Amino acid sequence: MSQHPVSRRTLLAFAAAAVAPALPGCTGAPTARPAPPPAPSPAPAAADRPQPTTRRERVRSEHRGTDVELAITYPAGAPAPESLPLVLYLHGRDGPRPSAMPGDTLAALEAEHRAGSIPAFGFVSVDGGYNAYWFDGSANGDLASMLLDELPTWLRERGFTDRGGQPFAVGGISSGGFGALHYAVERSRRGDPLDGIGVLSPALTTNWPHAAERGAFADEQQWHEVNPLDHLGELGEVPLGVWIGDADPFYPGAEQLAANYGNTRVFSVLPGGHEVTVFDAVGAEMVHHFADVLPEHA
Repeated sequence: MSQHPVSRRTLLAFAAAAVAPALPGCTGAPTARPAPPPAPSPAPAAADRPQPTTRRERVRSEHRGTDVELAITYPAGAPAPESLPLVLYLHGRDGPRPSAMPGDTLAALEAEHRAGSIPAFGFVSVDGGYNAYWFDGSANGDLASMLLDELPTWLRERGFTDRGGQPFAVGGISSGGFGALHYAVERSRRGDPLDGIGVLSPALTTNWPHAAERGAFADEQQWHEVNPLDHLGELGEVPLGVWIGDADPFYPGAEQLAANYGNTRVFSVLPGGHEVTVFDAVGAEMVHHFADVLPEHA
């Protein structure tokens, strides 16, 4: 059964209604009021919070025809990190620097693990190049095959042997969200479905003219072949979480995804567009979503 928690938009609307009379310009003549309590200290920026450990190195990808960066991230001080289950996280249009995922997600992984509120797990990311939508036959090479065939070998060679080097879940941001869903479809087609999917502001389009503007697809036929919205029935029952801004140009696609997929656990709509204020507002929710779908934790 699908579960749709109250969206952040709804919560913020309630909060705004509760404080509206105190907002400047919303009342008549000024009246004397008690001094307000001190404002709470703002949360520290993600970069100022404790960070997890990240190991980076270059590996050779035959499917891309070049060397690519492989990054593995896990909570600092986690015992036996090579034994940890991993989430594959796919970067967006501009690549994996400084990180494939938002800083708030990295900081949340460390903070939530230190607090004991999630079990230890890690993230793995690979450089798919500029404007990667993570499918085979792209301008950057056969990206889906790189993830499906080469990544497990790279992980096993480095001692990350959980599930034979296969990530237990996938996440992604923007075009990486598109790619995460496509990867999930491909894993299901291979008879090896994931335990969870989490996408942040996924670059899903609902018509070909909008998709063509992305500059990632050779033609409409190729777009339909890899567009996750055309293949939701092949995902099975993998738990899905979706986070997106209410002014994001990809909102219609995300809404269609959440409505048409049968196991959407989270559909969180935040105020904002396709921007960092949204990207850096969901870290704790996303890491808890992945922790919740770990088979040993579910």
